[in-house]
Amino acid sequence: MVLPAWLAHPTIIEGGSLKPELAEGEVDAAAIKAQPFLEKHIRSALKQLKIKRLFPVQRAVIPWILEAQNKPEPFRPRDICVSAPTGSGKTLAFAIPIVQLLAQRVECKVRALVVLPVAELALQVYKVFSALCSQTELEVCLLSKQQRLEDEQQKLLELYKGVYYSKVDIVVTTPGRLVDHLHATKGFSLKSLQFLVIDEADRIMDAVFQNWLYHLDEHVRSTADQLLAGVQAPLCYQQLLQSYGQQPHKLLFSATLSQDPEKLQNLKLFQPKLFTTLDAAQTAAAAAETALDEEEEPSGQFIGKYTTPAELVEQHCLTEVRLKPLTLFALVQQNGWKRFLCFTNSTDTADRLCFVLKQLFEDSPIKVEQLSAKCSAAQRAQRLNEFARGSIQGLICSDALARGIDVANVDIVISYEAARHIKTYIHRVGRTARAGQAGTAITLLTEKDQAQFKQMLNAAGKRMGEELSVSPDIEVQHAVLYKRALEALRQRQENQKNVQKVQKMRNSRKAAAHKPAPAAAAPAGQLTLMEQLQHNAASQLWSKQHSKAAKPTKAAQPKQQTQVKSRRQNMEK
Repeated sequence: MVLPAWLAHPTIIEGGSLKPELAEGEVDAAAIKAQPFLEKHIRSALKQLKIKRLFPVQRAVIPWILEAQNKPEPFRPRDICVSAPTGSGKTLAFAIPIVQLLAQRVECKVRALVVLPVAELALQVYKVFSALCSQTELEVCLLSKQQRLEDEQQKLLELYKGVYYSKVDIVVTTPGRLVDHLHATKGFSLKSLQFLVIDEADRIMDAVFQNWLYHLDEHVRSTADQLLAGVQAPLCYQQLLQSYGQQPHKLLFSATLSQDPEKLQNLKLFQPKLFTTLDAAQTAAAAAETALDEEEEPSGQFIGKYTTPAELVEQHCLTEVRLKPLTLFALVQQNGWKRFLCFTNSTDTADRLCFVLKQLFEDSPIKVEQLSAKCSAAQRAQRLNEFARGSIQGLICSDALARGIDVANVDIVISYEAARHIKTYIHRVGRTARAGQAGTAITLLTEKDQAQFKQMLNAAGKRMGEELSVSPDIEVQHAVLYKRALEALRQRQENQKNVQKVQKMRNSRKAAAHKPAPAAAAPAGQLTLMEQLQHNAASQLWSKQHSKAAKPTKAAQPKQQTQVKSRRQNMEK
C-alpha cells in the first residue's frame, strides 16, 4: 500500500527515558523555566500541578501549534496527527497551547471542542483543562451521559432578551453526547470553533459513534460549500468570517494512529502533519533508512506506529488453559504485587475470573474487584479511587478501560488472555510505565496462543520479552483451594441460570396477561392488500360488538329501569 508523503515521512520525536539522569551542574533543557514559549499563567498552573519539566512530545508539539496559529488570515494552520505511547503526555500537548491561545479572548464563545471515546477519559481531560484555566477567565464544561441533559444545557448557555449566549469557552465531551446537544440544545453553536481535538482518534474512527462527524460538519460548515449552495458572499472579508466562521484546527492524538486512507479521509484533514515517537535506537535506524530511501516512493507503514515507553518491561508466562486462574494467583503471591491490572477479552471472562480470584485470595490481605460494563459508572469511579488509595490491590478489567484512562500507581499490567490485535495490546500495556515511571507488562500464554502472539508482535516491529515462570507444583500446592473455588464458580453459574429461567417465565406470564383479545381468524395463505384491509376491518368490528355486549350503553340503562318499575307495580296490584 502506497502511503501519502505526510504518513511515510513524519517528524520524529526521540523518546527514551522521560526522566533522564543529569550530570552535576547540567541544565535541564526540558525544565518549565527553560521554555520561552510558555506564558506566566501557564507556568503557574503547571507548578500547581507539580509538573517541573515537559516531556519530548510536549516540547515538540506545543511550540509547533503556537507558531502555526500565528499565521495571518486567510492562511490556515496545518492539521496535525500525533502518534505517541500512552503516558507520554499527549493531553498536556494539546491542552497547554489551547489555553494559552484562548486566554486573551474578549467574548465567551465555544472555541475549543475536545472529543473522547468514553466518559471516564473525558472526565480526566476535563480536570486537566480546569487546572490550566484556573489562572484565566476561561470556562470549561464537561458533557457526558453521567449528567442530566437539562443540567448541562444550563451550564452551556444563558438566554438574555431572546438571544442565547455561550457561558463556556472549552467543551470536553463524548461523540454521543455531542450529537445529543447539537440536536436538542437550542442556541448551541460551534460557528466560532477554532480547535477540534480528537483524542484516542483510532477508536473514534473505528466505531460509527452515531455518525457524529456528519452532525458536527453540519454545524461547522466551510464557507466554500455554503457559497456553492447559492448564498451570496458579503463584500467585507471580516464580515465573511463572522457570518460563516472558520474551519477549526484539527488535532488528532493516539497511541495507535490509523493509516487507513478511508478513515483519515472522513476527517477532512487540511495538509496534515504527523508527529511520531521513537526511542534512541529506532530514531537512528529510521534516520538511516530515510537517508537511503529519500528518493523512493513512500509505501508501507509509517515508522513509530506502535511505540511503547522505554521504561516498560515486557514479559510472558506459559501456562495451561485449565490452570490460568491458578497461575495468575501464584504470580501475584510469589512476586508480592500490590498494584496490578488484569485484562480479559470479554466482560463475562472478567466476571468469572474476579469471582475465582476472590475465592483464592479469601484468606489473604489482597483484595480484587471487577471493573467492566457490568459495573455502574458510580461503582467504576469508586473502585478506581479505592485502587488509587491502596484499598484494592487488583482490578480485573475488560478492554474498555485500556483506552487512555490514567489509573494511578499501576506497577503491573497482566493480560489474562492474549490481545487479539496489536492496538489492544499497546493500549493495555500503556496503563503502566506512564510519565517516566517504571512498569511491567505480562501476558499469560498457552502453547496455542504463543505462535500467534509472537507473529503479532513481529509484524508490529516488536519482540517477545523474557519468559516468567511459576513453580511447577502450584497445582499440587493449592489443589484443595483451587477445587473449592471452581466448585463455588460452578454453583454460582447454576444459580444464575435458574434465576434467568424464573425471570423468563415471569416475563412470558406478564406478556400473556397483557395480550389483547383474539380477533377473527385470518384466512389461510398469503393475503392481498385488499384482503388484508377487509380482514382488519372485520376484526375491528368484531372487537366493537363484543365490547358493547359486555357493557350496556347509557341509552339502554333507562329502558331496563322502566321495565323493572312496571313489574313492581303489577305485583302490588
